[in-house]
Amino acid sequence: MLYDIQMPCESDGYVSYHSPIISKCPIKPFMLKVPVIPSHNIVTDPEVSCELYSPNWVVFQPNIIIDPKLGCLWHVQMNCEPLIDIIHDKGLLIDFLLLRQNSKSVILKVCHDGLLPGEQLSIENISKVFDKLNAIYKQNAEKMEGSKTNIQNVSVLKSVAIVDQSDMYTHVFSVFENDNINYKFVFSVLLEYIRSLIQHQQFVKHYLCKLLINILVQHKQFYQLHQFLQYHILSDSKQLVCLMLALQGDYPPAYQLALDMLKRLQNSNEEIVEVLLSQKKILQALSFIRSCGAIDSLSAPKYLAAAKLTEDTNIFYSVYKFFEQRNIRLRGIPDFEAGEHCESYVKYFNSVFGTASVLETVLN
Repeated sequence: MLYDIQMPCESDGYVSYHSPIISKCPIKPFMLKVPVIPSHNIVTDPEVSCELYSPNWVVFQPNIIIDPKLGCLWHVQMNCEPLIDIIHDKGLLIDFLLLRQNSKSVILKVCHDGLLPGEQLSIENISKVFDKLNAIYKQNAEKMEGSKTNIQNVSVLKSVAIVDQSDMYTHVFSVFENDNINYKFVFSVLLEYIRSLIQHQQFVKHYLCKLLINILVQHKQFYQLHQFLQYHILSDSKQLVCLMLALQGDYPPAYQLALDMLKRLQNSNEEIVEVLLSQKKILQALSFIRSCGAIDSLSAPKYLAAAKLTEDTNIFYSVYKFFEQRNIRLRGIPDFEAGEHCESYVKYFNSVFGTASVLETVLN
């Protein structure tokens, strides 16, 4: 029988009563090499079957067996993989495996197989498994933070299996490449995992968000995508911004969602400006920079070139006058300095509007 004293049990306040995890779990039979005196007739040492559970055995915690008669000492190791087919309660199986130090690969296999067609677990059971994994994941994150000041915490972490987001993404959610899996099931599983991460106060990695977004876009579920982003179900990140900008051809509102996300991120002013310039929204970019108080350090040629590329003379005029006003404020004259290399843009402006242009700028 196989017991685990760390698993939940019944207690009367004095004695704890543990039930076996499985009823039959014998030690695997093995052969023992018997050393003999070398001779011409014997090439290798003969092997004999070792008696299991011999009365000569002396057992020491946690996994040491000594047979003084044979003069042998063994370390007993558990092979966890066969338990997948033996323990049908996946919640109990995960609880047991999480307490094993080298069981991560088996845990990932349980999760992976539970998503395959024909073997799929219910969403309720999948949710429970995710919560169990992320509870340990959260404890690990907290103890790792505490280990900076308390070395003892590190040894505690090594006694359990820890499955993080990258493990799930690489070894479990890769099963979703199978086209035979129903889209709604895939969506529900990913949403449950993200829900579990958020519930356990873990930041959702960008590659999980990207996976969910790609699935939503693939099935034209733009309304749900909009809701997830608008209500911050998916964590803000610059990687996610890039993905949303790439989606604006299929879903135009993705551009504004990406811009809003950038505004929520810290130290993203340069990225916001570049996004606006890429959309030929030169005036909006300058207005944003002005709101940030960073006008004085702007490179005029960059914005004049972008304005010229729009082939809209009104935009070019507004940008040109914007920098003239800046020059007047900084140096008292509207002219550009020689080092700014704006001669070609001055020439272009004069050729279009004339040197005595009286048009008014549309940029306040």
